[in-house]
Amino acid sequence: MAIIKKSTKNFWKMQEEGAWGIQKVLNMIHGYMLLTLYDHYVTAALVLIRFVGKFPKFIYKAIAIDFFANRYHCKVLTYENTKKLVSLEESVTLPTEESKKIIPWEIANKLIFNHRNHLAIVDCPCRLEKKTAGKKYCEPIHTCIFMGKTSVDFVTSHMPRMHGERATKEQILELLKEQHLRGMVFTIWFKDATGYRGGVLCSCCSCCCAGMEVELLSRRKGIEGLKLTAPSGYSSEVDRTKCTVCGICAQICPYQARQVILLDGKKKLIDSIELCMGCGVCVDRCQSNAISLKVDPSKGEIFDVDLIVKRATKQSPVNIGQAC
Repeated sequence: MAIIKKSTKNFWKMQEEGAWGIQKVLNMIHGYMLLTLYDHYVTAALVLIRFVGKFPKFIYKAIAIDFFANRYHCKVLTYENTKKLVSLEESVTLPTEESKKIIPWEIANKLIFNHRNHLAIVDCPCRLEKKTAGKKYCEPIHTCIFMGKTSVDFVTSHMPRMHGERATKEQILELLKEQHLRGMVFTIWFKDATGYRGGVLCSCCSCCCAGMEVELLSRRKGIEGLKLTAPSGYSSEVDRTKCTVCGICAQICPYQARQVILLDGKKKLIDSIELCMGCGVCVDRCQSNAISLKVDPSKGEIFDVDLIVKRATKQSPVNIGQAC
């Protein structure tokens, strides 16, 4: 019997992509701890973030944003692009400088996808954190999606506690549909401890998601610019001729980008476009079909799967092929 599992060896080998020497060793240890203790890891990270959140802004920013968020962060995806990503048949590698236009961080930003037939679902560590603490949490818990052979092999052999199991593309798409109907925001996460690449798809809500908690806490601390979450590249736009000011969009917005106020005895919808992350949750929930997403250059480049494939093809044809 092998002392070290093959899936562990392959996972550690992935750390060679962008790390050398002591940093590679640290990433190997960090990555192993992250994925074998996934729920405990997220709980510990939240304890740290909440703790430093009690300190002055410059201390919180230095620890939570400048260090932590630069190595562990996410990009908001629209529902359509989330489905396209899961359904991707090609192997895609986008060069770093091109990747940084979409994932605007210096460290963990590699757009490498080769996950056809290699998908898995594990329990959401954020929802588990709330459940363990006896707080309100969203069901179902089994919603965290891993992509790619190396990661899927690892989590399905090391995560029995979190019910890591392989899933078909059809099962994943059905899960995404259910989460979309529940008003969840889709994010793809990038981490230094997992080869500096993205490979985890989350269905996020403001009541459970650690990423959203950090985003909202950072706003309260008065931190501007890029934090833990990058916007989708869109902003939502309201057609005032159709809007009935019912307030549903303000109630469901996970990023608190809208509010309804009384002005001269009449209800008025107030938009805070700078707070909008372009998730699109409000679009489908609007009963008057008054909301749409528009491209917003101030929110960064869109995670457009079709465009990413075209860019990768243009950069280097050898990076596009049938996934193995």
